[in-house]
Amino acid sequence: MRLGIRSTIFGASLLLFAGVGLGSGAYLEHSLRVQLAAQVESELDRIARTIVELLRNAPPGGGVDQRTANALAGRLGRSTAARVTIIAADGRVIGDSACDQRALAALGNHADRPEVRDALRYGQGVARRASSTVHTEMLYVAVRFGEAGALGVVRVATPLSTVAAAIRHLRVTLAIGGLVGLVLVIALGSLASSVFSRTLRTLVLQARAIAGDHARRLPVPATSELAVLAGSFNQLAGELQRSVAVLASERDRLATILEGMSEAVVALDAEQQVTLANRAATSLLGLDATASGEAIALAALGLAPLRELLDRAASAAEAGTTEFTIGRGGAARQILARAERLRASPGCVVVLHDVTEVRRLETMRRDFVANVSHELRTPISVIRANTEALLNGALTDAEHAPRFLAAILHHAERLGRIISDLLDLSRMEAQQHVLDRGAVALAPLVQRAIETVADAASAKQITLAHSIAPETTVFVDESALEHVLLNLLDNAIKYTQAGGHVSTRSALGGGHVRVEICDDGPGVEPQHRDRIFERFYRVDPGRSREMGGTGLGLAIVKHLVNTLGGEVGVAAAKPRGSVFWFTLPRGPSRHTDGTPPPPPPPPADQGSALVGE
Repeated sequence: MRLGIRSTIFGASLLLFAGVGLGSGAYLEHSLRVQLAAQVESELDRIARTIVELLRNAPPGGGVDQRTANALAGRLGRSTAARVTIIAADGRVIGDSACDQRALAALGNHADRPEVRDALRYGQGVARRASSTVHTEMLYVAVRFGEAGALGVVRVATPLSTVAAAIRHLRVTLAIGGLVGLVLVIALGSLASSVFSRTLRTLVLQARAIAGDHARRLPVPATSELAVLAGSFNQLAGELQRSVAVLASERDRLATILEGMSEAVVALDAEQQVTLANRAATSLLGLDATASGEAIALAALGLAPLRELLDRAASAAEAGTTEFTIGRGGAARQILARAERLRASPGCVVVLHDVTEVRRLETMRRDFVANVSHELRTPISVIRANTEALLNGALTDAEHAPRFLAAILHHAERLGRIISDLLDLSRMEAQQHVLDRGAVALAPLVQRAIETVADAASAKQITLAHSIAPETTVFVDESALEHVLLNLLDNAIKYTQAGGHVSTRSALGGGHVRVEICDDGPGVEPQHRDRIFERFYRVDPGRSREMGGTGLGLAIVKHLVNTLGGEVGVAAAKPRGSVFWFTLPRGPSRHTDGTPPPPPPPPADQGSALVGE
């Protein structure tokens, strides 16, 4: 059981008083006993020597007769209040103040008494024992008298009851004084401990308050020792306040950095429990952002490659990396993870980079380089082969020379179109394509685009039509929109079989107009729809080249539509064919300032058109 400050001080005071009181009492009792015994012994010795002087007048040689000795012992015993015994040299008692003449004969021989023996030998003897005659503890002092041949011993004895009485009186006095002192010690100790403990309790309460309010300080009491303690607490509180402020600043800075990072950061303990995750990590790994402070087992996330990385990082001194995929299908994300073990505590930190877009762009770059190489190699090879044929003599061949020159011209024009389209794309991506936005009537612009491609449609007996209301207007750059319409109409005509139909329609929704160009051609398979707007991506490469396409038209369309503030896509038509759609703003929108546009309007009525899956 732990005692408080007050109980400790009070108990210590009682123990100190008890120890001092008992020790002092024992010392005083021993000293008094020794002092009183010495005083009684000295008194008995004086009485014995006085009796010896009285016996010096005894007749020489005959000693003192029994009657005279006994009468003398009786008188001296009454006058000194002590027991006086006169003993002959042979140990016979010849006089005793405690016995009459007849009782002397019943006393035994005292020659064996130690005080008598010592007195006969050394001249004096002292002994302390219980008397068989008076049945009490006695102090005996014996002194030798007489000359050789007439020796004897005078023994004077007194009971030690006076010493015991004095000791008892001392004990009573000490007990009374102890009780009085105990009461005073209890009262003073209680008062002192109460005052001291109250001051300490105040300091403790103030010290606890400092834990919640670091700006508080302890009051400095008048007591010097407690003043030093309070001053030390105040100094400690100041240091704690500064340390907490520094830690809070570092924590806020770290939290701001972590929350502002696009990379996901996850801290784990030795049991691979998530102890810290920033906003990017909770979003990427699907963690519950509200479960702050709760242990989340990494195993519950089902990321086996990440657990293997952590196991390697825990056993190695250096960081490790791995790459894995999260999710499936279109929602799959490619993750590059780097794990490093903590130095000061068990566990590790994992940094997750979402490299999905990077990998996609790398794939596009590789495909672009491969496609550009392939697209440029064909016309260059044809031009080179025909040029070599002409240089080798075909130039003077009136029958074959025009065919070679026509092939050179055709592929040179194709090469020029590819380079022109690449330059247009480059300017768009570099945001060097300046647009002059304004309100444009959609129906006349669509009609003009249809008239532009009418000859190509007539050659294949394809019917062109549009159902756009005359009052429909869009807020765009007119030349850019015309470019988009021409690309999509030309593309629809190329891939629609002879005798087919190509129609254009629009639908209003919110702040956008959705334009759809429908055909009844072969359509686009679902696996190609996500990539059909990439540069040089072809559903049927051979057929596309035969039709003179560069593979960049739809990529240009996507860039122009996005720049105009809309979106573009492709869907399947019913019962066959494709629907290429794009959205355009009806008026100035936030998207023209760089912010995301509102959602596009829904597609037109699929029951009366070619749109559908």
